[in-house]
Amino acid sequence: MTQVDEHHNSHTHDHPHDLELNVLPSEAPTSRWTSPQFVLLYFVIGIVIVWILSGFYQVGVGEVAVVERLGQYEMLPGGKHALLMEAGLHYHIPWPIDTVHIVPLEREHLLEVSDFNSSPAASANLEKVYLRRGYSKRLLNAIFNPYLITGDKNILHARVAVQYQISHPLQFILAVYQPPGGLPNQAWDKVMSLLTDRELIHKLAYATVDEALYNGKTQLEQELYDPVKPTAGLQRLVGKLNLGAQVERVELKYIHWPSAVNAAFSAVLNARQQKNQYYQNAKKQYNQLVILAKAQAQTILNQAQAKAATTVDEAQGEANAFSQVFAQYKQNPRVITLKLLNDTLSNVMNNVGRVFFVQPRQQIILSMPPPPKKVNIQSAQ
Repeated sequence: MTQVDEHHNSHTHDHPHDLELNVLPSEAPTSRWTSPQFVLLYFVIGIVIVWILSGFYQVGVGEVAVVERLGQYEMLPGGKHALLMEAGLHYHIPWPIDTVHIVPLEREHLLEVSDFNSSPAASANLEKVYLRRGYSKRLLNAIFNPYLITGDKNILHARVAVQYQISHPLQFILAVYQPPGGLPNQAWDKVMSLLTDRELIHKLAYATVDEALYNGKTQLEQELYDPVKPTAGLQRLVGKLNLGAQVERVELKYIHWPSAVNAAFSAVLNARQQKNQYYQNAKKQYNQLVILAKAQAQTILNQAQAKAATTVDEAQGEANAFSQVFAQYKQNPRVITLKLLNDTLSNVMNNVGRVFFVQPRQQIILSMPPPPKKVNIQSAQ
């Protein structure tokens, strides 16, 4: 050991409270730009820059931006809400001061409502769990396999497609609360599904199963939404709640009876087909009989018209002949009278087989054959 170490050790033992004075000198001091204070400052500046840059937002074609500042929507001097409708890049004070809502106006939103068309297989395992817990089968069917009831007490499953478009951006934002982190328009679609369910239940309650499945399906769609009556049906509920949207189309994508009654409905369809076949056969026979009856009626009518025309012609000829004779009778009544008598006797004598002569107060009756020639009566001068 060197003398320096011995001196140091002895000094350490003699003065234990002065150990800190003998620490070796530290390394050279670092630059002040890399000190912890400056590193923290850089970090804060970076956060501020990122916060400022987060105020830029893009408005696409057919979209509207609504700016919400400290819980209040930005207003124009005239009292209207400021809606940025110009497509392009814009800037707002970043969150939490401003919040920007981008609302697409020209985009068509398509929503499929299948609350009454759940697949039993999708919830079969869960249904078994509740059955083991003592829940009734009827209750579970109503929960896991919901259905609609028609006016004639039949049950149907249905899936409806609703197409809508946002018409009032501010009403659309204010009408329904959208939880943060959810899918776009998720809350509004849920409200729209509930309104569709309500309207579908109401309409089917007044329809028969045949109307819903066959001849009344188009009418049912028009009752759900009719472009001729935009304030009726589903749009009436949307307008009443001020949801800020316009329904464009409602279509019954699927409507069917439950699978458990397939056999019964198949029997009904077969009976319906037989009924239609019988009806078509009866209609065919009816048409044939109608054609035959019309032909017979036309034949009888033609014969009657021909006979009527002949009778009219004969009557017209006799009338003309009588007119001619009457005109001659006016000129020479005695001559025409004897001529008529002669013609009449000639006609009579042509059909007479025997002539009898009877004298007054005589019992002898003379009989002779009729004259072979025409009777001529000489007119007296």
